[in-house]
Amino acid sequence: MTDGLAARLPLDLLRERNLRRLFCAQAASVLGSSMMPIALSFAVLEHGGGASGVGLVLGAQTAPLMVFLLAGGVLADRWGRRVTMIGSDLVRAAIEITVVVILLTVGMPLGGFVAFAAVLSVAAAFFHPAFHGFVPEVVSGKRLQEANALGSTLNSIGSLFGPAVAGALVAWTEPAWVIAIDAATFLASALFLAGVRTSSSATDPAREDESFWHQLRHGWREFSSRTWLWSLLAYTSLASTFVLGPVMVLGITFVGGKENGAAQWGTVMAAQGVGSLLGGFVGMRLRFRRPLLASVFCTFGLGAFAGLLALRAPVYVLVVGSLLSGAGFALLHILWTSSLQADVPSDAMSRVSAYDGVATVLSMTVGYWWAAPTADRVGAAPLLWFGVVWTVASAAVMVTLPQIRRSAPGAEKGGGDDGVTAEAREPSTAR
Repeated sequence: MTDGLAARLPLDLLRERNLRRLFCAQAASVLGSSMMPIALSFAVLEHGGGASGVGLVLGAQTAPLMVFLLAGGVLADRWGRRVTMIGSDLVRAAIEITVVVILLTVGMPLGGFVAFAAVLSVAAAFFHPAFHGFVPEVVSGKRLQEANALGSTLNSIGSLFGPAVAGALVAWTEPAWVIAIDAATFLASALFLAGVRTSSSATDPAREDESFWHQLRHGWREFSSRTWLWSLLAYTSLASTFVLGPVMVLGITFVGGKENGAAQWGTVMAAQGVGSLLGGFVGMRLRFRRPLLASVFCTFGLGAFAGLLALRAPVYVLVVGSLLSGAGFALLHILWTSSLQADVPSDAMSRVSAYDGVATVLSMTVGYWWAAPTADRVGAAPLLWFGVVWTVASAAVMVTLPQIRRSAPGAEKGGGDDGVTAEAREPSTAR
C-alpha cells in the first residue's frame, strides 16, 4: 500500500537535493509561522493587552504587507531570490530571539508587541515574492504543477498542526518559548536554503543598473500586459471580498448556540484544512489542458459553502461545504501559481507575484472589514446569498474571455521530461 501511495504522489521530486532542501525550508517556516498567532495572542494577554490589544497586534501583521510586498518583489528580483529569503529568515529569527529575551526578563508593553508584529510582517514581505520566483529556478516544465502542489500540501499540513502544537505548548509553558521555537524554524529554513544551488541567476544583467522605480514599473507592465493574469486575479480577489470575508466573519453566528457554537465552528474550519490537503493531492495527480478555466470553477466550493450557511444547514452539511471550499482554493492556488511561473519572465517573477500578494491581502482585509457593518444593515443571510449570486455571475463573465479558455499559458516554455532544471539537477546522493 505504501508503494501504491508513493506512486500516486510526486515524492520522487524529493530525491533531488535542491528541491528537498527547498521544501524542508518551506516546511520549517510554515510550521513556525502557523504557531506564531497563538503564541503572540497569549503573550499579549499575559502582559495586559486584552482582547483589543490582540486585535491590534494581529492587524499589525497584515498592514505592512500591503506596503512592502511590492518592494520585496523588486529587491528579490534585484538581489537574487535565495539571498533575499535567507536574509528575511535571519532577520525574523534575530527579532524573535530579542523579543523572547525581553519577555522572559522585563516584559513588553502593548506598543512593543505592535512594533514586533509590524517588523516581522515587513521581513515576511521580502520572503514571499522571492519564494514564488525561486521555485521555477529549481523545477520547471512538466513538474512545476506537481512541485507547487507538494508545496501547497506542506502549507496545509503546517497550518493544520501548527496551531494545535502552539496551543499545547502555551498551556504547558510560557508563550515566549513558542516564539523561540518559531525563531528556531527560521534558522532551520535559512540553513536549508543556504544549501540550495542553482548555477544560473534569474536576474537580467541588462537591468541591474535600473532604478528601483523603473524596475517596479517594469513589473507592472509584465503584470498588466497579461489579460489572463489581471482578470483572474481580479476575479479571485473580489471573491475573497464579497464571499470569503462574509463567510469567515458571519459564519460562527449561523452555527450552534452560545455554549457550543465555537466548538462546532472549529470543526467546520478544520474541515477546510482537510479540504486544502485534498486540493493539494488533486493538484499533484491531475493535469489540466485549460488550467485557467479550471481555476474559475474552483471558487464554486466557496459559493456553495456560503449558500449552506445562509440556509442554516446542519453542522455535518457545513463540514462538507467547508471541505469543498478548502479543496477549491488549494487547487486554485496551485493552478494559478503554476500558470504564473510558466508565463512570466524569470527576471520579473518576484515583482509580478508581489502584485498578486498585495491584491490578495487587500481583498481579504476589505472583506473582513465590510462584512459585519453591511450585515447589520441588510441582514447576514441576504449578504451570504449575494456571495452565491456573485460567484455564479462573475464566473459566467470569466468564461467568456478567450484568454481564460485557452490552453496552459507558457506551455511552450516547458523544460525537460523530468521538469527539474538543468542548473538545479544534482545526484540524489549529494549531501
